[in-house]
Amino acid sequence: MIEHYLANYAEPEAQALGSAQQATLNLSGRSLQDTRVWQGCLVIPAFDETFEPLHQQLTSLASADVLVILVVNAPEDANPRAIEDTKVLLNTLHTQDYDHVIVVDRASNGLRLNPKQGVGLARKIGSDLALALRFAGRLRSDWLLQSDADVVFPAGYTELLHQNPVHNSAGARIFPHSHYSSDPTLHYAGQLYDQHMSYYVAGLAMAGSRYAHHSLGSTIAVHAKSYAAVRGYPKRSAGEDFYLLNKVRKLAPIEPLRGPILSIEARTSARVPFGTGPALRKIVESLATDPSGGSYLSYHPACFSLLGRALSALNQWADDPRQAIHFDVSRRLSALGFEGFAGGLSKQQISPKQRHRCVHDWFDGLKTLQFIHACQETHADQSLTRTLANLESAFRSKVFEFKTNSG
Repeated sequence: MIEHYLANYAEPEAQALGSAQQATLNLSGRSLQDTRVWQGCLVIPAFDETFEPLHQQLTSLASADVLVILVVNAPEDANPRAIEDTKVLLNTLHTQDYDHVIVVDRASNGLRLNPKQGVGLARKIGSDLALALRFAGRLRSDWLLQSDADVVFPAGYTELLHQNPVHNSAGARIFPHSHYSSDPTLHYAGQLYDQHMSYYVAGLAMAGSRYAHHSLGSTIAVHAKSYAAVRGYPKRSAGEDFYLLNKVRKLAPIEPLRGPILSIEARTSARVPFGTGPALRKIVESLATDPSGGSYLSYHPACFSLLGRALSALNQWADDPRQAIHFDVSRRLSALGFEGFAGGLSKQQISPKQRHRCVHDWFDGLKTLQFIHACQETHADQSLTRTLANLESAFRSKVFEFKTNSG
């Protein structure tokens, strides 16, 4: 599977690894030339970053027996100032004598990224290289670590991968994490965002969704076989982490890790259309008028109750397609295309077990999010802080469980 992926779907940097073409692919780092075998590999995309924080991050990993693949990149349509700053970073990195870092240049003229592919392509380039190194026997671990340039790694970061897994067949694992900032307002915004995401994941878990997991790019470790099976990262300018895990979860469980927390700098950003940066910017704006955070809105708990009813109805339908689905749920599923899916599935001679698999592959993490958004039409968002204070104990405990995983 891995060999097939590398031959047919990997980016050119990975396909040419170890060949004479390597010199033309703008890869630098002594680690490419030596024969050292590393315990693991960490992929970090870097765009519009400054050298000193990144240098501190790379230095902190120097003794970890981890090879770092740093994909220094810029979209073709990026702000000229950001492009120039990224090129300065690239040139500075080339002056360093790291022996545990490979630098990939996708920021220089003629090498910049398609704006529509952005960070997804950057992560794919790095991860494809990591997969090629694993296939070549240069890495001992099957886990491809993923992170970002704004992360502070705790002591024992890579050791978490050696925890006894709950699921021996896990396709991905999620590191504990928390947003921080030296700016009090931004720090509080990061805390609210973490609470919102933990509340959402807990709501999915309470409803019985198999897609109840965090989806933050800087916290992921993906298994090499799962990565190859889903054909790597989607080439998207945002949401590549969500869509990768959405594909992986259809093949294998996604497992939260316990232990030291990854500290992620809370940064507002307009570099991507959606995600953490834009969300933090909106929270900061709301804190300007309500410093308590009480006006920051999140999903109504009734949305998750409706999700639970929808999942129950889908399970009953998978057992017996003659079962009628209650109108309140069926109209929301219809809006997501359930009739077309059900009609196509009814033409296949499959067992209830296979039908269950098909149902949950169809009603995946994306459709789950779309379902929750549809529920907002009748159950308006409400204050996150008040919602968390008034949750029933079982739900509140589940939020705490996922908050523990996210810091």
